[in-house]
Amino acid sequence: MVSLYNSLLILGRGIGQVMFQNNALSGLLMLIGIFLNSWQMGTLALSGNIISTLTAHFSGYGRDDIKNGLYGFNGTLVGIAAGVFMELSLGSLLLMAVASCISTWMARLFSFQRSLPGFTAPFILSVWILLGFCIWIIPDILLSSDVITDTTQGINYFQAISLGIGLVMFQGNLLTGLLFLVGILINSRTAAFYTVSGALLSIPPVSC
Repeated sequence: MVSLYNSLLILGRGIGQVMFQNNALSGLLMLIGIFLNSWQMGTLALSGNIISTLTAHFSGYGRDDIKNGLYGFNGTLVGIAAGVFMELSLGSLLLMAVASCISTWMARLFSFQRSLPGFTAPFILSVWILLGFCIWIIPDILLSSDVITDTTQGINYFQAISLGIGLVMFQGNLLTGLLFLVGILINSRTAAFYTVSGALLSIPPVSC
């Protein structure tokens, strides 16, 4: 029987694995960051994580993979995406739960081959299926897109790096991005360095 403590470790790793961190404390800091930005997003992330992990458990998938959160991180992202793209309702929550299950089954399919690692492909494919279903069947459940104004004038590099890290999980919040980075740092200084470097390289140069 899996203890509550071990279950929490599994869920924490499932969130941490979004950033390739097999560390429950890393995942906890990331979850706190999401809740600081939006309690709804935090709840959806945790719900998607739980559903996808339980799907793997009841499907009889490998214990070590489940323990390391490898079936939780795609569900975490599916849960967050549901809050980004859909109005919150009973219907959208049910669709999120189904998509989280699908992400687990897709992750299992990717594990049968070694030539192409799955990573977040199960999340992407599951959300495509989810959005395609909504567009065709219940378009009113989808949120309208926000207009984004792009400018390279007066770039705040600290803010840009932090937001860039946070947006890996759709979180446009400065403090959230910092907590994500701290979560990575406590598990791997090397990974934290590459995270900051990648975020910095993605910032366009300012024209003179």
